[in-house]
Amino acid sequence: MLLRIEYDASPVDLAVYLSGLCHEATHALFRLNPHDGPTRRELFERFVAWGPYRRGVVDPPTGHR
Repeated sequence: MLLRIEYDASPVDLAVYLSGLCHEATHALFRLNPHDGPTRRELFERFVAWGPYRRGVVDPPTGHR
């Protein structure tokens, strides 16, 4: 909640900050424990997708390339 208040006027800056945290967490988790940790998508949803500027994650249609 505090991040939303702090970055209220600059949601793009919040996205960059959260993306950096997500990158660091992904790197650390997959280096330390590559088999049992959360998926990259779960990390993205946890770190980035909650922001007010994001639309929901959409799965690609099945059967199409």
